[in-house]
Amino acid sequence: MTGQEATHMRVNPERLVTFSVVAQLGSVSRAAQALNLSQPAVSGQLRALQDQIGRPLYVRRGRGVTLTEDGERLLPHAQAIARTLHEVGEQITDLRRRPLTPLRVGFSFALTGLASAAARRALDLGLHLQADTRPAADLAQGVRDGTLAAALLVTSPQRTLPDLDLHRVGEDQLRLAVAPGHPLVRQGYVAPHALRGETLLWPARGSGVRLQTERILQGVVPAHGLEVGSLWAALEGVRRGDGVAVLPASFMARDVQDGHVRSLGLEAPSVTVLHVLVTPPAALLPSATGRLIGLFAALR
Repeated sequence: MTGQEATHMRVNPERLVTFSVVAQLGSVSRAAQALNLSQPAVSGQLRALQDQIGRPLYVRRGRGVTLTEDGERLLPHAQAIARTLHEVGEQITDLRRRPLTPLRVGFSFALTGLASAAARRALDLGLHLQADTRPAADLAQGVRDGTLAAALLVTSPQRTLPDLDLHRVGEDQLRLAVAPGHPLVRQGYVAPHALRGETLLWPARGSGVRLQTERILQGVVPAHGLEVGSLWAALEGVRRGDGVAVLPASFMARDVQDGHVRSLGLEAPSVTVLHVLVTPPAALLPSATGRLIGLFAALR
């Protein structure tokens, strides 16, 4: 073996562990029992290691095994690898046994599609995320009174919430949702005043989307306004041809892709909305809740 070959050698750690156990017990059969392997499997790993090293590491004497000088030189390194792998295994076992920290997190209706992905990734952080969907107006109060550890909601860039911290984890654009055959489809982009002759489907009062839509339409009064209570209801109403609605682009993306609704741009300066994680103030923020901030930012 050349020096260059030795430098680039990558030894299978499992073979080193097997070698260290055989050396410790002095027997292939006893090592096989300790490792829960067959004797041929243990012998095969020893041969593979010896072939890779290119020098004899052991000799068989009767039913036992004796290390050569090269084997004795390799043994401390093999034992160190075995100890490290054992410690890693214990750490993993400890992490799996450690109880998960339960956290109840509120989701606005616009962002419920993120709940399952967030709950799955939270497990990797040792957190048991319990999703709680509420009207956006109730989410902040839930964080204040402690019934929610945090809340994910849609809000305008200008909005603040007294006594709470808002962590920006994403953003979206408000667009006009119309039925596929609607006359406005031909325009692609529409100015707010174009909605004066339309039936507008309004989500719940106090929601981030509702508040920002009111800013966009300031001074514009649609022909009819229907209070339908949620973004889901507004989207369904658009599908059925009951009216038009201002909705986040991501919220209606699947329906646009499937051809159920058409998405039109709004010629207005305030179409951006933020996705924010609402938490208690930093001074009162539990470490478990703090881990959620990076989690939700990574979902975008």
